[in-house]
Amino acid sequence: MNPQKYKIYLDFDGTVVEHEYPRIGKYNAGAFAVIAKLQAAGHEIILNTYRVDCYDGTLKKAIIYLNRAEEIDLITKVEKKKIEPQPWNWTNFHRTQTVYVDDICPGIPLKFSPTAQYDMVDWEKIDAEFLRERIY
Repeated sequence: MNPQKYKIYLDFDGTVVEHEYPRIGKYNAGAFAVIAKLQAAGHEIILNTYRVDCYDGTLKKAIIYLNRAEEIDLITKVEKKKIEPQPWNWTNFHRTQTVYVDDICPGIPLKFSPTAQYDMVDWEKIDAEFLRERIY
């Protein structure tokens, strides 16, 4: 395990769930398990979603959804304004101790969702990369 602690900026729609804003979309398989591993390793999990700019209660619904997932709080805090994700690049992630897990992050592993008909974060590949990079 990597002794360094990282800030993990986590998107919601297209990353943890399918895009169905303002509703909560269908769960993206593997997300909760990887997020729980990151949390267990002591990393700071920060919700970084465009829902923060919507004053319609959807941010609160996303937080409730995430924190009920494993009966533990999966997120550490919520970013006050969406930060645009940096490219998926382990050299930069290690240097800055910051990782962006977001479907709009250039270069992030994606998979096609047949039900949603678009690409979403591929949590299986993300998990393998976190293991390879000794993040947990």
